[in-house]
Amino acid sequence: MILKKMHQCNTDTGVPFQVFDMADGYERLINDMNVSMFDDYFVCKEKVMKIKKYIDDMIEISFVPCHNDPLCENWVESDRRLYLIDWEYAGMNDGMWDIADVSIEAGFDDECDEKLLCAYLDREPDAMDKKHFLANKIYVDYLWTLWAKTRVPYDGQPMEDWAVERYNRMKENILSFMRL
Repeated sequence: MILKKMHQCNTDTGVPFQVFDMADGYERLINDMNVSMFDDYFVCKEKVMKIKKYIDDMIEISFVPCHNDPLCENWVESDRRLYLIDWEYAGMNDGMWDIADVSIEAGFDDECDEKLLCAYLDREPDAMDKKHFLANKIYVDYLWTLWAKTRVPYDGQPMEDWAVERYNRMKENILSFMRL
């Protein structure tokens, strides 16, 4: 698995990918550009922050080299090998972010998620692994929702629609997290 190999290379790129600092920056841009925000955004943000605190308290997160944007369009097959391209967001992050992003972007269901986690972990995932994974799915949609909102003044309704889709999935995953 390409991502696992990268995550385990024991190299510090010196480039942090700070999800929640980036989110704060996107919030400022959204506010400065007078882009409308979801009515329940601050309630949802509070839930995301509670999930982050819980995960941070329960797991010692290792920051490893990550792609941070491994959506399907960034995988290329050539000569029966997969290559990961478009490294503009690459930097040090929780490796589970990349795994969660693959799941989201590929539209994986629970069965595919289980197989992905087993392959990544080389074992059956335990309850905390599943929470860690789901939390990162929440973080992925949280950040990219805000990014999409910053693009609305330039790209219009398609970005608003994309933000709404991600935001709604984030809220569904928050509810799922609370049930775990």
